Amino acid sequence: MSHDFNCIATGIGSLPITDPDEAATLSLQYLPEAPIWPQLPQRSFHEHMDGQYSESLPGIVVDEKKRRFSFDTSKDLTPELEKFFQHYLEKDYAFFRISEDYAAGFYGFERAIRKGLPKQARFIKGSITGPLTAGISFKDETGKDIIHNDVVFDAVVKGLAMKAAWQIETFKPFGLPVIIFIDEPAMESLGSAFSAASPEMVTEKLDEIIDAIHELGGIAGIHCCGNADWPMIFNTKTDIVNFDAFAYVEKVLLYPDDIRKFYARGGALAWGIVPTGAFTGKETADTLIERLETNMKRLEGTGIDRKTILSQCLITPSCGMGSLTPEQSLAILKLTREVSDRMQKKI
Repeated sequence: MSHDFNCIATGIGSLPITDPDEAATLSLQYLPEAPIWPQLPQRSFHEHMDGQYSESLPGIVVDEKKRRFSFDTSKDLTPELEKFFQHYLEKDYAFFRISEDYAAGFYGFERAIRKGLPKQARFIKGSITGPLTAGISFKDETGKDIIHNDVVFDAVVKGLAMKAAWQIETFKPFGLPVIIFIDEPAMESLGSAFSAASPEMVTEKLDEIIDAIHELGGIAGIHCCGNADWPMIFNTKTDIVNFDAFAYVEKVLLYPDDIRKFYARGGALAWGIVPTGAFTGKETADTLIERLETNMKRLEGTGIDRKTILSQCLITPSCGMGSLTPEQSLAILKLTREVSDRMQKKI
């Protein structure tokens, strides 16, 4: 299914704010067409991208002193696994809910939109951590990546899928399509000598989560803030591919045939043109739009028409902003808003 996003703005997820209501206000103010529920990692380590989606996973251990999450596979996990998979098979989305202690921004955002969505709102956007990133972030009691434990990793992937589904179900009463980005910063490691996974396995796990999103009428996106196996990403079932268009556009544009096929099946590119980690404060909407237009014209030069590029386009920051200062994040949100507004006028 094709969606005409027409250069609307959205965000990646995290903000460097500790007040959930303030963060929700910023999201609705600067990203009114597709506001995000904000992840707030500076508020609590529970909101870091690994731990935020860890509740209800069988064998999970939370070390509050060391501020980390791991799995204890030394004990018999059979009872926990049986309970988990029973809820999974019953599609008991409430069992997989993310609590307010792990996602204060989600609940702050929900409170805000109950008072009313912006008149420009067309979508609501949520996030989950991707299977590869989760699989190599979580360790067992020996320090081994949980991706190597087939049974527990299968539960992790299914848990992520259900937490995506829970978000869609929660936002359903608001009457807007829900976009869920699958955040995969670890994708850069895929294919390296140190990678714990094959592209085929990662594709299978991504598609499992995407299927769960699609089953409830959601729109799936994959966010990669570094380099990635772009042909593999384009050939998943995802509806949106979000990439760092400030630093990695050269890598993405190496695959025009894959991009063309992706567009042809209704896919959209979310151009992360506003830098986050590389943000200096000297960026302007003029310079970012010039950079964006230059690369869109390169894509046009491969035979993809401009109308497709602009209509199947979203504008985003290049990555999450949880590690930045509040002042930097505000400047980035303002730039994202201005670039989006001006690009929409070109359609």
